Amino acid sequence: MHAPSPFVPRHWAGWLIVGLLVLAARLPRRAGLALGAGLGRLLYVVLRRRRRIAAINLGRCFPELDERSQRAVMRRLFGNLGRTVIESAWAWSLPVVERLPAVEIEGFEWLVAARQAGRGVLLVTGHFTSLEIAGRLLSERLRLSGVYRPLGDPVLEWWQNRGRGRYTVRMIPKNDFRTARRALTAGEVLWYAPDQDFGPRRSLFVPFFGHLAATLKATWTLARASGARVLTMAVRRLDDGSYRVTIGKPHEVGDDPGPLLADLNRELEGAIRDDPAQYWWVHRRFKTRPAGEEGWYTP
Repeated sequence: MHAPSPFVPRHWAGWLIVGLLVLAARLPRRAGLALGAGLGRLLYVVLRRRRRIAAINLGRCFPELDERSQRAVMRRLFGNLGRTVIESAWAWSLPVVERLPAVEIEGFEWLVAARQAGRGVLLVTGHFTSLEIAGRLLSERLRLSGVYRPLGDPVLEWWQNRGRGRYTVRMIPKNDFRTARRALTAGEVLWYAPDQDFGPRRSLFVPFFGHLAATLKATWTLARASGARVLTMAVRRLDDGSYRVTIGKPHEVGDDPGPLLADLNRELEGAIRDDPAQYWWVHRRFKTRPAGEEGWYTP
């Protein structure tokens, strides 16, 4: 994809955002984090609809927390979302490894073992707010491919893919099942975050935080079609400014997708419970409901 022309007026806003983010990525790390925190406070005020979705999700998934505690988690969540913007700028803009934050990788031996066996690896993760920088940091140890959702703005889409192209084998649009299967069959490690609601036709209802959640069957289908190992990846920001990436043991891929999807949801839930404010609660994860159940997000 070629860079969109900067002389076309409809691209000017995208180029302005990219320019600001490239500059932000070159700030000292502490200044960048402070900028991200300020951006998070702004997002909390401006994104009222997303704030409402997050409040519904947290209230349903963490009923043991009182209203004050849930509100505190949500404020921290939006602070993390602001930090995500800065971390993405680091991931896509900084070619020098020494300028990136430190990372601790647990369970890396599971990835190594799968690769040594000549198998592709479907590395299943979730929408943690530090997922982008974690993918960049992990790629310094092992080259990855990834499945992604294309962006609506052509300038941001170009910049994202150009940045990721420095440290991934390839990025595959989320609906390109054939290319994803070929990548796994060829022995690649495919970074995959399927924890969004894409409707009932492509999903099974599987428990997640005590509720049935429409969970993509594509995880099981890709693994069955390619013979890939299924491993999980959890991501955590640490208090000292570094990151922890945890790779889980291989999961059994049987004849029925239900057990695998349930295991993956259970493992993801456990990682989220370590710090709920580091998960992307602003998406409508429980949009699709079983027949007869009232929708969560209706006014």
